[in-house]
Amino acid sequence: MAIRSLGAASGLDLESLVSQLVTVERNSKVSRLDTTKKGLDSSLSAFGKLKSALTKFKDAVTAMGDDKLKARTTVIKQPTETKTYLEAKSSSTAAAGNFDIKVKSLATGSRIESADEAYTSASAVVSTTAGKLTFSADGKNFDVNVTAGMTLDQFRKAVNNASGNFGVSANIINAGENVGTKLVLTSSVTGLGNGLKITNDNADLDSLSTRAFGNDTDGSGGLGEAIAAGNAEVVIDGISVFSKNNTFTNAIQDTELTVLAVTPDDNNATLTIATDKKAAEDKIKAFMDAYNGLLTEVNSLTKNRTIGDDGKTVVSEGGALTSDPMVRSIMSQVTKTLGSAFSSGGNSLNNLYALGITFNDQGKMEISSARLYGADSGRQRFDNALENNYDKIADLFGASGGITKSLDKVISQFTDRDGLLVNKENSLKDQLKKNSKDREAFERYIVSYEETLRQRYGALDSTLGQLQSTSSYLVQQLANLPNYSRR
Repeated sequence: MAIRSLGAASGLDLESLVSQLVTVERNSKVSRLDTTKKGLDSSLSAFGKLKSALTKFKDAVTAMGDDKLKARTTVIKQPTETKTYLEAKSSSTAAAGNFDIKVKSLATGSRIESADEAYTSASAVVSTTAGKLTFSADGKNFDVNVTAGMTLDQFRKAVNNASGNFGVSANIINAGENVGTKLVLTSSVTGLGNGLKITNDNADLDSLSTRAFGNDTDGSGGLGEAIAAGNAEVVIDGISVFSKNNTFTNAIQDTELTVLAVTPDDNNATLTIATDKKAAEDKIKAFMDAYNGLLTEVNSLTKNRTIGDDGKTVVSEGGALTSDPMVRSIMSQVTKTLGSAFSSGGNSLNNLYALGITFNDQGKMEISSARLYGADSGRQRFDNALENNYDKIADLFGASGGITKSLDKVISQFTDRDGLLVNKENSLKDQLKKNSKDREAFERYIVSYEETLRQRYGALDSTLGQLQSTSSYLVQQLANLPNYSRR
């Protein structure tokens, strides 16, 4: 148990002495631990900022890859301003051009009906015996089981709720005198030759079929075709094109047309396919901004400490990663790659300078409007590339051996899950854990250290107290000797 009242025996301020010794020991060690932790925290935060900036730059680089800079715009001038007749979208490989388009017809599904006066009401019985009907169109099919005594309305519900129904809708129209109640079946399966067919396994179900029992070749059933399934038709620059549905894929190569309505007889739609120069420019500028942001972050993290004119005053602190060689390695490899030539863009567009991108005195990317030594400005080169070498820009960045894949290879070695930056961060985190454990161990040590001091100084206090007591006793005894006071 610790001695809590040091100095009680000797009268010396040993309590204050022990406190001072413990404080000196604690402050010395804690100061070193705090300094180490502060440095580790600063480095970890700095590497986090570097990784974030580098990842943002990598994302901007990825956005330039493959054919992402070859986007096309599709603009349609509709025949009238109040209605949309067709829509279109083109892939990156579509050729630019203008097309006159007339929508002659939309794709239709088939409609079949029962004969006039075949049924008197929705409660009329459709069959006195049970059987099975098979509905089919364009290779799709589903079955409906008919029970003995099933009414027309029950049959309607059985069709609409049938498992596997591929788009057949059954309805009942009560037409009244001379027509009676009609069963109407419509199919959503469009396209010439894709009419709805209904076969049965029981002759009593012929009235609900398009094919009589045992006959799959003619229309001898009880349901007749009111509307035949048909193709959609568009006329593109005078050439008729057909589709089994309302989407035309590659009618214009690498373009998908979707027709929504038949165009007026005297007015066609006009489709214009063009290169999306604005989208490409926006992505290139985002790439430049991401690089400039990375450079700004790196400069901030690696700046040197600034000392005032007096040679002593610190005007500004240095960056957290000023002395770390990894940062210089990252920027060295990135800038070297950006300054290289790439065959992917061809001879006329094989580097960033040919695209109009240069580096200013601060090392940042820019598209300058200034002319140098009579040469075209960066802006002129950039605009010329967009106008005359649009797809080559995408090749410069995204094709095999282009800027994107080269930069991705450089950056990935640092940002990947097992990359150098991640390993560096993990190392710093491990050191912080060790710092925390060292602090805990020191706290245990300082308790033991104080206890040891108290025991030692407690023993000293006891010894000094005994000596003082002995001294006082001797003085008292001497004072009692005869004639001692006269000496």
